[in-house]
Amino acid sequence: MIELAAGPHTARVDDECGGRLASLRFDGREVLVTHDVETTTSPLGWGSYPMVPFAGRIRHGRFTFDGRVHSLPLNMPPHAIHGTVFESRWDVVDTDDLTCRLRCDLGEQWPFRGRVEHVIALRHDSTGRGGVDHRLTVFAEEPMPAQVGWHPWFVRPVSSRLRFRAMHRRDAEGIARPVESPIPDLVPGAIDDSFVDPQEILTLHYDTFDLELTSTCRDWVVYDEPTHATCVEPQSGPPDALNHAPSVVTPSQPMTHRFAIEWVARAARA
Repeated sequence: MIELAAGPHTARVDDECGGRLASLRFDGREVLVTHDVETTTSPLGWGSYPMVPFAGRIRHGRFTFDGRVHSLPLNMPPHAIHGTVFESRWDVVDTDDLTCRLRCDLGEQWPFRGRVEHVIALRHDSTGRGGVDHRLTVFAEEPMPAQVGWHPWFVRPVSSRLRFRAMHRRDAEGIARPVESPIPDLVPGAIDDSFVDPQEILTLHYDTFDLELTSTCRDWVVYDEPTHATCVEPQSGPPDALNHAPSVVTPSQPMTHRFAIEWVARAARA
């Protein structure tokens, strides 16, 4: 386990289980669901983990690329979900008090040769703000489709402000459709949907602080059905993107995306 510290803020990075944030404490307050909680027995349900080389569900674990059909393990039958590295052991490339850099092969479950690098940097400044910055880069040894994202399990906030331009509605199999649709009135506590283009900084409100979420990704999945957690997940494309409009990574053209979690105490905002 890698320990990071910046002023009163600390983070723990689990290189043995997905290269994920296992704990994130701002001013001593845990903001992530940790593995210690009874409801987090699955590696899919705690911390904040990278989703690579795909995010969300792939319908029936099958996709076509360059004229060939490929099959993935159905780790959430009848679909594949959240990539191939969320429970893998990652190599620690370098680390110091504030930053760590991890690397992982995409594994035998992925039909192409490639690897991913994850950089996590904790910060604190004199204004009272804190934050953690993430960067994912996918490198390919051959042309391949790819998608990245993060799946943070935030301790359930008091309220949230999450405004988007449009959404991808789910079909009968629970897969987001590729077409963008207007957003209907949603019921808090019953959201598990894919959205597009935040219209302002996405914010989770707690009793004494806010968390502000930003990313280079334009697609986000919001999942607030659990009573103990809310997930606000940046993704470089919607679920099942490998079957619709995948980004292509080549040896000369890697893919990089970023995700930032900003902690703002009410006193600092005032």
